[in-house]
Amino acid sequence: MQKFITLGEGHGDLFELEALIGHNGARIDKGIFLHTADGPSTFLLIMSPVRGNFQAIYTIHHGIAYKEGEGRKYTLIHEWCRAADLPVVEFSTRNPEDFYEREQFYQYITGVLRLNNLIPPMT
Repeated sequence: MQKFITLGEGHGDLFELEALIGHNGARIDKGIFLHTADGPSTFLLIMSPVRGNFQAIYTIHHGIAYKEGEGRKYTLIHEWCRAADLPVVEFSTRNPEDFYEREQFYQYITGVLRLNNLIPPMT
């Protein structure tokens, strides 16, 4: 079971993400940037499953300015992942604003991640 955990708004999300990467490196599976055609990107920090099949997915939801590899938050997150030797995957997805509720976007992303073998299948 995957559970999305939104880190916060503003700069609080960055401080939390930096702490997670710095102190939980052994538990982290990978980082994923989800880019949209016309809006901020989303970042997912995929943790390894624990206690059976629970898997936390920490997210900075629709809050990373990105344009062709540029953006301060984008660059910082890449640097932290590189320093922790974490793989980073990037791809384009539908805009979160296409969905009525955030939970619907997370269900869509769960399906996309499973289809691309980036998270384990449902058990």
